[in-house]
Amino acid sequence: MLEDKICKLLRGGKNLLAFSYGSDSTALFYLLAQKNIPFDLALVNYKRRPNSDLEELEARNLARRWGKKIFTHKAELEGGNFESRARQVRYAFFEKICLEEGYENVLLAHQLDDRLEWFLMQLSRGAGLLELMGFEAVQKRENYTIIRPLLQAHKGEILDFLRRREIFYFEDESNANERLERNFMRQHFAREFMRHFASGVRRSFDYLQKDLEGLDYGQIVEFQGMLICKRNESLIARALKMKGLRVSGPQRAEAFRADCVLAGRLGVVHWAGRSLVFSFVPCVRMPKAFREACRRAKIPRLLRGFLHHHQISALQMQNFLKSLKA
Repeated sequence: MLEDKICKLLRGGKNLLAFSYGSDSTALFYLLAQKNIPFDLALVNYKRRPNSDLEELEARNLARRWGKKIFTHKAELEGGNFESRARQVRYAFFEKICLEEGYENVLLAHQLDDRLEWFLMQLSRGAGLLELMGFEAVQKRENYTIIRPLLQAHKGEILDFLRRREIFYFEDESNANERLERNFMRQHFAREFMRHFASGVRRSFDYLQKDLEGLDYGQIVEFQGMLICKRNESLIARALKMKGLRVSGPQRAEAFRADCVLAGRLGVVHWAGRSLVFSFVPCVRMPKAFREACRRAKIPRLLRGFLHHHQISALQMQNFLKSLKA
């Protein structure tokens, strides 16, 4: 189930497996071990299910038996929009570990069924090719690389692998909650489709990925906490999602059309042929020299508060953008 090119990539780096003790991450644990690929574990306990603490305890026991390090974090999130906030907590935790412990790769156990569910969710909202193909096997970030080694495997293969080897894992009872969009898509559309057409879905995603790579979209790069991309509607929408905001159709159009602040917290500006997405900081009292440097550099007003707050000079900003054109 693990492709040779992915295994080669993992053997050359220091790897952190995002682990939940569910079927997918458990299968990935044993597949990596089977290939003698080194890795340690990171687990977030959201305290939302009866087995949450038991899963954390058993994950610690598993790590100890296999001689792995394990990093855990408890995050009790109250209120709505749980999935989005949980994702922000999870990725912030992974980044913290990578920065402090020197991990280069974060391994996620997303598989082919997850990719189809994502595709259908984006399709149902209205999306461009970049959003439809949002799951990538290798995704560079500023401080680490996300790798999804199971993206070619469908759920049936994963469950069969666990069953044949009598490997224990925890069932996530929240997967039956159809109030969650992903679960609704799975129960009513994706699961039955994959049961009949898994091999065709796999080939289609391969073809779509090759087509996407042949288009000159460019990449989203990170600089001092801001995300920078070409002025492309789908790229901007993806950058906003990376910052934790899943935009509506009108918000997507607004962000592409002109400089703006969305949801009161994320700024989007278009400057020097690029689009910049950042945590909005209102302009406060700034030194006269800084204001003048921003004016001379024609830095968009919405961006100036962020630059001042993060002690980024106008020259640094200009030089970085110039380096992207090289």
